[in-house]
Amino acid sequence: MECYACDNSATRQCRRCARVYCEIHGGELCAECLNPASALPSFNLYRGSLLALLVGTAVALWLLVQPIGGDSEPIVVIADLTPTTEVTVVPRTPTNTPVVTSTPEPSATSATVTPEETATPAVTSYTVEPGDSLQSIAERFAPEGVATFDYAGQIASANGISVGDVITVGQVLELP
Repeated sequence: MECYACDNSATRQCRRCARVYCEIHGGELCAECLNPASALPSFNLYRGSLLALLVGTAVALWLLVQPIGGDSEPIVVIADLTPTTEVTVVPRTPTNTPVVTSTPEPSATSATVTPEETATPAVTSYTVEPGDSLQSIAERFAPEGVATFDYAGQIASANGISVGDVITVGQVLELP
């Protein structure tokens, strides 16, 4: 047998492409397989990739156009569910859309909602003791969920004083 590239006798066979070659035209693989140009994917691989891309695009478009659940399932529209709103269930077809109709509620059955009266918070008094500040008073008496700094401001505004003003021992403060 002769080398694929010259007239010398072949001493090896390429494991990749099965060509026979002499020692001048390759080592473990033939020189043709070692050529960087042969490292590129084949035309068939490109063609297969393009085909897979086209099929994937077609499937994606079909899924976007295809209605969910097919044509036999009804579609339910959930809207503002006040007592005057009626929801109509319509079978899904390509030509119709769900309809929501409103019917007036009879006045005899209408319910009147009256707001509950809430008790106004009681105002308590506090007599300033030695070492007290608006901040320390706010820390002791702040309602749950109100920041201490905000409550100190509320105490100051309820008593007509500025946050920076000095309070005196024996002064009576209204705590909101």
